[in-house]
Amino acid sequence: MRYFLMILILLVGCLMPIQASVNAKLGSFLKAPLMAALVNFMVGGCILLFVVLGMRTPNNILQAVKEAPLHAWIGGAIGAVYVSSVIFLVPRLGAALSFALIVLGQLAFSLIIDHFGLFGIQVQPVNWGRILGVLLILAGVLVIQKF
Repeated sequence: MRYFLMILILLVGCLMPIQASVNAKLGSFLKAPLMAALVNFMVGGCILLFVVLGMRTPNNILQAVKEAPLHAWIGGAIGAVYVSSVIFLVPRLGAALSFALIVLGQLAFSLIIDHFGLFGIQVQPVNWGRILGVLLILAGVLVIQKF
């Protein structure tokens, strides 16, 4: 089951440069990267609304939302910054370099989150193997940037 989930998340990761490319195209078409990000969130929000309504989410969801910790609310803001930045940067840096840097940033900060158990994540101490993995990604970034 773990390998299936790993393949699934790998495939989801493949969607990110596609999303970035089509959002960047929309941003250049609209001549407004932020408007393209807004369209992205509106379309995604509508789809999620229909999915949630179709799943008949329990009525107590509003109570649960009110009880969520403060840091649980920043995801939308982070998403807006991320999508807007990608729309702006991918046409300038290219998809490969942009996503190599994104992955490097994700992995480096993920080590910090894991090590300290931030945001309620189970603690997984940093070790040399994990650090080596991030350094290999850094090496990949440098190679992609060079060529």
